Amino acid sequence: MGVLVGVLVVLGGFSLAHAATAGRAAIHGKSALLRSQDLIAGQNLDAARAELQGARADFDKTRREMATATRFLPVVRYLPVVRNQVRGVETLADAGLVLSDAGLSLSDAAQVLVAPGDDSASFSDALGELRNIRGLMATGLNSIDAAASTVSRLDGSFLPGPVGDARSEFNRRLPEVRQRAADSEAALAAMITFVGGNGPRNYLFLSQNPDEVRPTGGFIGTYGVLTGIGGKLAVTRYDSIESWMAAHPDAVMGPDERGSPYRYDPGLPQRIANVNTTPDWPQAAEMAARLWARGGEAPVDGVISFSPAFLARILSVMGSVTVDGYDETITSANLVERLDFYTHQQRDTLGTERKAFIAVLAKVVMDRLIEARTSQWASLGKVVADAFVAREAMAWSSDGEVSSVLSARRWDSALPAVAGDFAYPAEFEYAAKNGRSLRRTYQHHVTLRPDGSGTVTTSVRISNPKPLEAFANPAGVLDYVTLYGPQGATLAEGSDPLSLAEPEVAGHPARGWFRPLNPETETTVTIVWDVPHLATQRPDGTWVYSLLWMRLPDHTGDILQLGFDLPDGWRWADQAPPGQVALDHDISGTWALTT
Repeated sequence: MGVLVGVLVVLGGFSLAHAATAGRAAIHGKSALLRSQDLIAGQNLDAARAELQGARADFDKTRREMATATRFLPVVRYLPVVRNQVRGVETLADAGLVLSDAGLSLSDAAQVLVAPGDDSASFSDALGELRNIRGLMATGLNSIDAAASTVSRLDGSFLPGPVGDARSEFNRRLPEVRQRAADSEAALAAMITFVGGNGPRNYLFLSQNPDEVRPTGGFIGTYGVLTGIGGKLAVTRYDSIESWMAAHPDAVMGPDERGSPYRYDPGLPQRIANVNTTPDWPQAAEMAARLWARGGEAPVDGVISFSPAFLARILSVMGSVTVDGYDETITSANLVERLDFYTHQQRDTLGTERKAFIAVLAKVVMDRLIEARTSQWASLGKVVADAFVAREAMAWSSDGEVSSVLSARRWDSALPAVAGDFAYPAEFEYAAKNGRSLRRTYQHHVTLRPDGSGTVTTSVRISNPKPLEAFANPAGVLDYVTLYGPQGATLAEGSDPLSLAEPEVAGHPARGWFRPLNPETETTVTIVWDVPHLATQRPDGTWVYSLLWMRLPDHTGDILQLGFDLPDGWRWADQAPPGQVALDHDISGTWALTT
């Protein structure tokens, strides 16, 4: 009997030693997985692969050590609590192995993008590479799903201590990891569709000139057609928008179709150059596609817009370009200045010829973009993404797969349906070429009530500082200012009179005013909104105020000033909203209040 007890003690000690080793390996593997996630996000792919390979070895060791421990003392599989721990360690090790493989597949996909094997191939020749990347991402996504299924086997099991903590960590992180992988895979699928990998695609792309202010940036000065067939992209047409309208005089919309600000004047036709009278690009793009088809053109699969800032971002990666016929070398630094010169300041090029320079320049830059080497993909991808985020580029597609990806990233520049405080100051300039020189100061004053409702008073002062002689054509005649407010808001006392009610967009009400804005003058507009849900209350009783202020795309020099009147006894829990901020980007934030 004593010998048997001694043997059991030895076996038990031996098993515990192996179990302890397994536990240490599992913890080490989990830490390596978490580090690899951050490294992949930071594109430190060699280090990520090393961490993933180490994690895989750790989880494999965990499995082997647990197998040894239970082989020498199989009774542990039947003891209450202990058996759950054993099962938990084994299950999490299985999930860790699968996740390590998923990470390796995803890092391989990222490696192809960041450091392609053939860095001399052009984007137009990369359909096979895109399909390869998508396959690696799909493999990683399937592995993540398998890991989630494995961990779900532990649902309902009592797992105290480190094993329970590890399960919680897996359950907390897996949905986020899966969403990122799914988003990436969906984006690659959409890209393959976009470049004509699943059939020919045609896109209308339009340039916006911020010197003639419009709600999505500026007057549409040029048009082009981008085709994608079998992964090969090409610009097949490009010219000034006036030349297209002159050739298609019947491509107009009637009163029941056109948008702001044409509703006030039934006799004013809606043409393709001014489809962006709305701040919502999908609406504008769909209107452009209909007018394009109404002009007898072949239907397009999408509409893309860009501003000069987008072209400058491309040149910051691709380098300078030469514009034939102008003896000009254009860089990211001088693009806006030279565009302004040819479009507005050169007095002997009025009329449609003013747009010739941007038409030629844009085609040259787009051609360079299409032919970008794979070694430039990563850098170009970043600047293009930054341009879409800044709404210097906008895209709409009639394809549901592509559209959902654009919407998820907000690359479609749809006006967002957000609650809380919101402002989008949209402008439409008439007979003016001074939009870049205009300067706006917004005073936004919020008065909160104890129930979370309140009023918002927004005053904008718009200055036109340049003299008339600085421009080749009128530097300012009339400005139509439309202010979009918070969801559910109603116009309140204190607003300027003679406003025009504009249609809601994404639930945001709007009012518009005509204002003269001649050279070396300024004008002001004030609106007051009564908002039923300006702040929201958390379960713990604290209140939260949120603000999304959307600036005019590709416009700089504007300033936002914020002020608040809080109910008695209320104060900001941590940091208060800024008193003043430059509007070189959208302002989005959430601030907590205590009562």
